[in-house]
Amino acid sequence: MLALMAQFALAAHIAALVLLFVLGAPAVRAARRVWLEKRRLPAPAEPQPGSPPRLALIVPLTGDSPGMERCLRSLLDQPGMDFDAWFAVQDEADPAAGLVRRLMAGHPRLRLVLSGPAATCCQKNHSLLAALDALAEAGKNRPEGPPDILVFCDSTHEAAPDFLTRLTAPVAEGRAVLATSYHRVLPEDDRPATLCHFYSALGIHLLQSLPLLCQPWGGATAILRREFLAHGVDAVWARGVVDDFTMGPYLQGRGVRALAVPEAALLTPVAGQTMGRWWDWWFRQLLYLKFCMPGTWLAGTAGALGLLGAWCWAAWDLARGGLSGWFYLAALAGLGLPLGGLSQRRLPAWRRAASFLLMQGATLFCYLATWGTNTLRWRGIAYKAGLDGTVRRIEREQAPRRSSPGANDTERK
Repeated sequence: MLALMAQFALAAHIAALVLLFVLGAPAVRAARRVWLEKRRLPAPAEPQPGSPPRLALIVPLTGDSPGMERCLRSLLDQPGMDFDAWFAVQDEADPAAGLVRRLMAGHPRLRLVLSGPAATCCQKNHSLLAALDALAEAGKNRPEGPPDILVFCDSTHEAAPDFLTRLTAPVAEGRAVLATSYHRVLPEDDRPATLCHFYSALGIHLLQSLPLLCQPWGGATAILRREFLAHGVDAVWARGVVDDFTMGPYLQGRGVRALAVPEAALLTPVAGQTMGRWWDWWFRQLLYLKFCMPGTWLAGTAGALGLLGAWCWAAWDLARGGLSGWFYLAALAGLGLPLGGLSQRRLPAWRRAASFLLMQGATLFCYLATWGTNTLRWRGIAYKAGLDGTVRRIEREQAPRRSSPGANDTERK
């Protein structure tokens, strides 16, 4: 009986991964196609009656991560799009403030917002809210008023020239209130940690591509400003431990679902990754699930414990010369081949298989480790959070804001 239960759990794990690949891969391929086609702009859209909606791009940032300037320039260089940009940092001591001032020289509609330190929410939320206050104040002095559509974006992902066009189109055309995209990780080397990062981000991308599971998470989001305010998302953020992952479930509970726009996916090159940095990033993503969707996190824990038991049985089966464990390992490694094929860069087959096995094993223990803490650490700040996604206490640690050389800063999301 125990053997049958273990074999069923192993088979269910493989089946779930296959189903995720079959259902999510078309959207991931659509996102990849945008970049592989040399970022070719789409045909101009048919003119819409009336004035086009006014846009505001809001980006919170900190530090001076390698490649951040390139990513920010790509967000600002959006041909054919008329928008204001608001980049928010904590204070002038942050290296990001100097970077924004350099960018302002070539982008007169870019504004720098100094938010000050957060007291009741994560620093990123605090910066976003400060930018929202600043653009609302600026709107009072304009005949047309504040913007119609808000676009929130992370600072360390590169955007294609048609990013804003694609992301905001469903909202501008009235097909959605909330549209979102994720980021694609481009592994620039074959290190195991780099490929583990690729596979874990790919897993989120595949999940986000499924309509019933789509949530804003680690990329960019466009939303009607009037709906953002009407539903009180700003009040949720004022206590939240994270921005998009608190907004998504909250709005879903109020009948507002996110629409995935895979063609608007951002790009994040990753090279020189270490297992420690990848584990820290992946652990934060899983903690967001714990804080913002505790019911889902608990259900996932039951599945993780069941899979751990099945792995123990498979190891025992392998030790006594059984074949079930070998079949499972072969199937799991084999899945790394088509999943790795979704990368924009060709990866050696054996590295795809081995790294996928490593990522799956590490993820199980990383998930179970989320039971050990309610503290999320990022950029020298420790946030004590509750299972309702709110910050209970903030502890500031002594840590530099500059990223270490060679560290691709995808650590926020």
